[in-house]
Amino acid sequence: MSATPVQICNLALSWMGQKRINSLNDNQNEAIVMNDNYELSRDKTLSDIAWTFATERQVLAPVSDAPAFGSGNKFLIPGDVLRVHRVFKSTNTSQSNKFSNAEWVREGNYIISPESTLWAVFIMRVTDPNKFSPGFVHALAARLAADTAITFTESSTMEEKMEQRYAMKLADAAYTDGSQGRTEVTRSSHLTGIRKR
Repeated sequence: MSATPVQICNLALSWMGQKRINSLNDNQNEAIVMNDNYELSRDKTLSDIAWTFATERQVLAPVSDAPAFGSGNKFLIPGDVLRVHRVFKSTNTSQSNKFSNAEWVREGNYIISPESTLWAVFIMRVTDPNKFSPGFVHALAARLAADTAITFTESSTMEEKMEQRYAMKLADAAYTDGSQGRTEVTRSSHLTGIRKR
């Protein structure tokens, strides 16, 4: 079962020793502060690493208007993209689906590149908590705690502790999330029967 926004906020509140909430729409001070910060903290956490559940590939064609000066084409970045993670170009000569890193730069809501077509990997804004991974839930709670620590506790020490917690949760999640889709190679010893990594 996935965590709800209220559960995520309550996890953050518990780490700071604050009162739990029943709804983000309550008139309770804790609910008001968490409601004000939830979406901003969520998007910040999504932007900080390439979460597998928030990663999406798209093929982009250039828009009709060229950059005001200089060479290259303009490619519109979809509105629900938080971060451009990677951009590729086709190196197809005789082999299909052959790609390499493209030359590109982001300017506002556009990618500027000399290519005629781009294959982009985006980090998307994900609002449905049912899609959040367990690691993301903990990282988001830590981000919320760091972002609201001064408001609730007036303590820079607490804020620093929550920033450290966020860095730790993010590192743990990056390792777990990033290991998905990779095959772990295990070698066995013929002499001892012990498997070595």
